[in-house]
Amino acid sequence: MRVETIDRPSLERAQKDLLPKISSGARGGQKQREFLRLAAEDETEFCDFVKAWGLRQGKPPPVTGNPLSERELVDPPWSTEREIAVTWAGIPVSLAARPETWTRIHIEMIEQGLIKSSYLAASGNGESGRGRIAQALNGDDAQLVDECVRTILRRLGGVIEARANRTSFLDCPLGRAWWRNRYATEAYNCFGRHSVEDLSAALRPRFRWEALVEAMVSKLTVIGDSAVRPAVVQCLADGAGNTSREVKDVLGWLGRRTTVQALGALGPDYVRRLVAEQFLGSREPS
Repeated sequence: MRVETIDRPSLERAQKDLLPKISSGARGGQKQREFLRLAAEDETEFCDFVKAWGLRQGKPPPVTGNPLSERELVDPPWSTEREIAVTWAGIPVSLAARPETWTRIHIEMIEQGLIKSSYLAASGNGESGRGRIAQALNGDDAQLVDECVRTILRRLGGVIEARANRTSFLDCPLGRAWWRNRYATEAYNCFGRHSVEDLSAALRPRFRWEALVEAMVSKLTVIGDSAVRPAVVQCLADGAGNTSREVKDVLGWLGRRTTVQALGALGPDYVRRLVAEQFLGSREPS
């Protein structure tokens, strides 16, 4: 499925314009405040503003069959994650990894009345997006205005300058849920030892998810191998990696192991047994 996306260079330029450097003295200024005002109104003007950044040709993206609450958008529960996975099952992974795709998806969701643009500004501790925007616009705290704008851009699809394509995995809740479900389903198809829901739950802790994504994308790309990644997910569900340090130890150990053994060529079950023996004290027959 080739879906319409926001133009990548234009998106990046717009984000830089809305997130000026501290030294510029433009934080908390008119551009940021106008962007927040548009988001707060929950009207199509916000969508028009974002789409004016430019579009790449394709079909309008599909949307969920049910509206999402603010809480569901900020942290999709399992029921919403399943709907996300089904709704965008046809999107190629090359597009699902890009912030311009999820930005366009959010705009379509807003235009169809399935989410409100103000939801994008909600905090992670229960403060509503509308309330947070109002606090920013009614005060003179430039940092609060800037943080609110940054939150919206992260939720839309991610801030490219900050984390490149990793941002759609880490900062965009819909994108994060899509990828989490994909990796959980992959592990289920390999092993069938836990449900997809349980495997997804094993990836929910932020310290696990961030370590996995950072390793795959930028540090230990072998973790993204189709024989290695499902084994890691399965072992996390089995009880490995209960702290940030432990997860990094598992990933680091696998990275070192691949320097002497081509794990990707040996299959996911072999890799799972290796990790289980090393980190779960499991001595399974080969």
